[in-house]
Amino acid sequence: MTRPPCRCLLAEMPDETELADIIAARIGEIAEEERTPGEEYRRRLALCRDCESLNRGTCARCGCYVEIRAARKRMGCPCVPARWESMK
Repeated sequence: MTRPPCRCLLAEMPDETELADIIAARIGEIAEEERTPGEEYRRRLALCRDCESLNRGTCARCGCYVEIRAARKRMGCPCVPARWESMK
């Protein structure tokens, strides 16, 4: 029997705390001028949570950790059509 995909972020998964900490540290290394503002970051993650391509914090479309992709303001959603666009 196949498990349904987990539409959750790494930060929400109790069995992935070590990886979530690594991802959070990587996000902290993004220069402020390259980082997505807080409200937009939360909006992007909310859209990712509702996406069928999200599985255990990873985007099945591009293979990225969605928390990192959403944190970079010049990155966009890889879905077609995109759920969110990059910021210039």
